[in-house]
Amino acid sequence: MSVDEFLARFPEVPRDLRDEPVLREYVSAFGPLLQVAQKPSPCMRDGGDAQHVFYTRLVNDLAIYGIGLARRDRTLARLGATLDQYRKQPATFACTLVPGKPRGTPLSGCGVASFPPVS
Repeated sequence: MSVDEFLARFPEVPRDLRDEPVLREYVSAFGPLLQVAQKPSPCMRDGGDAQHVFYTRLVNDLAIYGIGLARRDRTLARLGATLDQYRKQPATFACTLVPGKPRGTPLSGCGVASFPPVS
């Protein structure tokens, strides 16, 4: 995934970060996770599923900066800190983002649990 693809996929990320080297490295490192990341809806219970956690952990700080509730330097520092964590365990980093759920736990989301089981 390129930075431009990332910015197109997540319009909530401010464009003024486009040329930041740390963003380029971030997108390069987390591209596969960012391709499946989905913004959680307000009705998500228990934090959502993996794709929602990927969004929350990898995109949320950028979106918060985008609405003016975080400073640019601190946002870039958080991206760098996440990259540092990734470098320590690149093969298993994605697994550390998503807490385990017991087998058979239903998917999260609006209305998912409200449908009766199919017989």
